[in-house]
Amino acid sequence: MKLSEFGFFQFFAPFALFFMVLYGVLLKYKPFGEWKDHPVVSMIYGLTSFLVALFIMLYGLNVYIENFLAWVLGRAGIVLILILAVVVISAFVKGGSDLGGKSE
Repeated sequence: MKLSEFGFFQFFAPFALFFMVLYGVLLKYKPFGEWKDHPVVSMIYGLTSFLVALFIMLYGLNVYIENFLAWVLGRAGIVLILILAVVVISAFVKGGSDLGGKSE
């Protein structure tokens, strides 16, 4: 049997390629600092790479993740804007007396 009949080039190959490239980039640029050899940070890099590679693989399944993410992030954006508005309004109501420290 050919690998293309099993969907190797449609699912596994993009998943593996993207996982390896992203994991390598994370190890090279160390976004969490000089913790390259620490096992927990390596697991975080691996988990991050795995989850992002799953999104790439699901794209090959014609699962429209962008519609779902647009829906979720759109509502999350509205909630964040409302929270920011409440924080700004409460800062104005309080008068900002504690924000700058004592000024004499």
